[in-house]
Amino acid sequence: MKSELHTKLQQKGAIYLLNKGYWIRTLEMPSPVGIIDVWGISNSNRYETTAIEVKVSKNDYNSRSQKYKEFSSENLANNCYLLCPKGLITEPRHPNWGLLWYDEVTDRLGLIKKPIRFEMSELAKIHIMVHLFQNTQNNPDKLLNYEK
Repeated sequence: MKSELHTKLQQKGAIYLLNKGYWIRTLEMPSPVGIIDVWGISNSNRYETTAIEVKVSKNDYNSRSQKYKEFSSENLANNCYLLCPKGLITEPRHPNWGLLWYDEVTDRLGLIKKPIRFEMSELAKIHIMVHLFQNTQNNPDKLLNYEK
């Protein structure tokens, strides 16, 4: 079962993408490698995509499914981030993943490590978009349209 903190960090991740100009954002999107906590696509820069994985505990981060996602990330998005409470994770396992910390005191996200961009083929982008369309077709409430 998802914790309140996990839900709150998903929302913070979606707002982060909104503030970066991502025009489509969705929560809990099925992908070829598992459920992505927050995923978005930008209307600029050749439809840049970003995936954010939320981790609220060390056990969650050390799970087998997370390791698989990190090492299969070329098919997730152009940019991949881990989002966790401040200090929980200091360095992602995969060197190309970025790191965002949530500071509960200031109620803000901070960029700790910028991701290295993955090149996605057009076919890979279409494949992930099919997952997006299937997800939102079955549950349109997951497509986020709220203000900043």
